[in-house]
Amino acid sequence: MKRTTFGPRIATVGFLAIAGASLAADPAGVSVVRPTRGDIVRYVALPGSLRANQQVTVQARVAGFVKSIAVDRGDRVKAGQSLAEIEVPELVAERAKQAAEARVAEVDARRLGEARQRSPDLVTPHALDVANGRLEMARADLEKTETLLRYANLAAPFDGTVTARFVDPGAFVPAGAAGGASAVVTLADTRVLRALVPVPETEAVYVKAGLPVRVSVEGLTNVLVGTVSRHAGSIDEASRTLAVEADLPNPGDQLRPGMYAIVRVGVERHAGALLVPADAVLVEKGAASVFVAEGGRSRKLPVKLGFSDGPVVEVLSGMGDGVSVIVPARTAPADGAPVSPKDAR
Repeated sequence: MKRTTFGPRIATVGFLAIAGASLAADPAGVSVVRPTRGDIVRYVALPGSLRANQQVTVQARVAGFVKSIAVDRGDRVKAGQSLAEIEVPELVAERAKQAAEARVAEVDARRLGEARQRSPDLVTPHALDVANGRLEMARADLEKTETLLRYANLAAPFDGTVTARFVDPGAFVPAGAAGGASAVVTLADTRVLRALVPVPETEAVYVKAGLPVRVSVEGLTNVLVGTVSRHAGSIDEASRTLAVEADLPNPGDQLRPGMYAIVRVGVERHAGALLVPADAVLVEKGAASVFVAEGGRSRKLPVKLGFSDGPVVEVLSGMGDGVSVIVPARTAPADGAPVSPKDAR
């Protein structure tokens, strides 16, 4: 009868089982971060648009023909620079006439004054007052005409860019006509742009000057950072929104008035909040949790979240300051699994 020996096989299986158990018990390497304390802001993302800081359509104050126009669309101009000149021969002739009338009135008033001093009985005070009044009226008429003549030379009211030109030399423009008939050029100051966004009534109560603003414009990869510069102070009854503006410096002229923008307006700020990276939070079926490395093992902690600022999230409860949070949470070992924590870079 053949004898069967099991000793070596049993020993081999036992060794493999022990080795497998040892491998299964090896802790998994994980990256951990420490929660921080800081300020966090709740943002609301809304569609908005960019507007020029200043914009004006320069109109003719006096009627006449365009003698010359010195600028075109896209030209940059300085404050006081000549934009166009209007030919007004009638005003030139009127000024010459009024200047002559002023000289005559001045002579009459002077002679009456001298006669009054020599012969007070021959020149009454009333006659002298009338002569002086005529002189003042003549000077006032002359000054008015000279002022209108100065308006014949249209100058830039501020530094800016010509965004529109409405006339060419030889065109007739009326004086300050309604409907834009007297428009010559449109000038915009684009050194600073205003990001204009309508904030819904439900969030408007939180808006105040100085809160942070982040602006994203299509075509630009960088996010423009600013603050709320001003707001209307009252709700528009038609749209039930509050008009909010943020000033954005535009030194490189990358921004253009009229651009569509997504504006994230900070409406609430929490100071000294407990913050963790956004990827340290796992949300499952509406419940949030984090994994922490504690005693060499992974522990799953349910937490209550507050504000989210994109890269970081506020934790309101469920976790303390001194824990080591595993990142990212989606690849964290299961609750109770052995871990070997290492600070994330």
